[in-house]
Amino acid sequence: MDYSRYRDGTELNWFESDFSMQRYLQRYLSPALREWGEGRLREMGSYAAGPMEKRARHTDREGAPRLIRYDRYGQPINEVWVNEGYQRTVEAGYGSGVVGWRYREDVPEPVPFFYTQMLHMLMSKAEVGFTCPITLTMSVAFVLEKFSSQEQRERYLPRLASMDPVTLEEGATFLTEIQGGSDVGVTRTRAVADGKHHLLTGEKWFASNCAAGLAITLAREGETKGTKGLSLFLLPRILENGEKNRITIRRLKDKLGVRAVPSGELELNGAVGFRIGEPEQGFRYMAEALNVSRMCTATGSLALSHRAFLEAAVYTANREAFGNRIDRYPMVRQTLLDMMADIEVGWALAARMMQAMDDCHTYGRETEENKALLRLLLAMAKYRLSENAVRHAKDSLELHGGNGYIEEFVTPRLLRDAQVNTVWEGPSNIMALEILKNLGREAKRTGGNSFVLLQKVEQALNQVTVPELAESVETLRQACVRLARDAKVVLEADAMVQNAHARRFADQLIDVCGAAFLLEEAQYDWDVRACSRLALVARYVVGRLGYPGAFGIGADVIPSMEWFDTIVLHREPIIHQTKQGERQ
Repeated sequence: MDYSRYRDGTELNWFESDFSMQRYLQRYLSPALREWGEGRLREMGSYAAGPMEKRARHTDREGAPRLIRYDRYGQPINEVWVNEGYQRTVEAGYGSGVVGWRYREDVPEPVPFFYTQMLHMLMSKAEVGFTCPITLTMSVAFVLEKFSSQEQRERYLPRLASMDPVTLEEGATFLTEIQGGSDVGVTRTRAVADGKHHLLTGEKWFASNCAAGLAITLAREGETKGTKGLSLFLLPRILENGEKNRITIRRLKDKLGVRAVPSGELELNGAVGFRIGEPEQGFRYMAEALNVSRMCTATGSLALSHRAFLEAAVYTANREAFGNRIDRYPMVRQTLLDMMADIEVGWALAARMMQAMDDCHTYGRETEENKALLRLLLAMAKYRLSENAVRHAKDSLELHGGNGYIEEFVTPRLLRDAQVNTVWEGPSNIMALEILKNLGREAKRTGGNSFVLLQKVEQALNQVTVPELAESVETLRQACVRLARDAKVVLEADAMVQNAHARRFADQLIDVCGAAFLLEEAQYDWDVRACSRLALVARYVVGRLGYPGAFGIGADVIPSMEWFDTIVLHREPIIHQTKQGERQ
């Protein structure tokens, strides 16, 4: 890939320039879905890099949403104004089928999350403030799909899944309250039965896409305390009689980033809500909505990482300093190499997460083991990929030098937008605790004898037979022994000790799992594509993880000099040979 041919990342098609996305499309989607869907991804890759990105710049700087309290006659209307470009972008986003294809029959086969997440990722490279409403709409649709009554599904699901802007209703999840944050169990919103519906009264402190047509929220019907006392309700913005529901937007939040999406403080003043599912099961239902949001946060973060890499690769290929292009200096190459290695590990982890999501919720394999695996992978991917995106946005900004700090370049916006993903749907500390909680739950279920995640790691390592990867496999096997030992110690400790070790343990677990999954992907490329690029990436990833001195001063290999062209630029992919010297 010759990045010097472009002025910035917007001159490329974001699907055609994302070789990892193309690889995983070929690897995991059926031939019928690839034939049906690849052209749609290519179209979105062009649209996102063009009109969508242009509108994202405008919305971020001059066209942010505004709260309109009164009409011209002084009557209260409490509506959110968004600029015309944002409206057109949202229409195109939903029109791509990123939500809707899952619920349509004019497709060659059921469309998995694995595919719709790729559409979501391409849009996220332009502006996660555009994809936040899409994520929330996807979450609400999923909850109705899984838990609502037939009448509710028939009435509301087609609106959420619509690809037509005339009939589309966007979704939102009104979850956070000022006294609670991540502690959902202290929710104070009350719900009182009133005929066929309930009346909800309370406040929501941070509600993104707050003017959405259909929202879900938690409220307490009885006196049961904690999360066990919460029920889930659907709140239409406009009631069936045409009246506005009694939901007041008190003010819009002035946020660091993702300025495209209106996030507000809400007052529910006896708002009409329709209970979803059984009473006092709301937290369990909302957890499924959060699972969709966490998946989208993870994949959106991975997309931000690739956008940050793309902009850095193009800029450094064109910038000259001290008589040379700066992408020819090993330190610059080292940064780009680390970014690409992180992205490849991120894809291997995200692919497992999306597969687990589809196993449970697209292909009907919702076993206890698969659900346990899914919960872990969601927390792991959300944690690691959102943290990576912040670091990669920072690295990209620094590689731009002083220009990277100027708002006319995209790098400040990438950094501001990436930061929110470490907070949305549970900050990183909560994700680390979530990992421990789910491991503890599985230990109780299995008697503490095994963990499905570590079994998957072992299976992945058992698949790897490439001689050049033998040392990497052995390094990870030893790391798995330490992980199993540490898991036993941490899970048997009291809550405060668990809290103290949660992030360190989560980091170790994610490091090992991501590297193992990447090794398995490398074996596939070796066997099927006769390409050893991912094997080289995997050697580098495990090398910096397991024995940092492998690439230190005096080492036999300097990856930033010797492996850069293959790993970062995808130049002349290595074709490995059989013992007979033939191309395999």
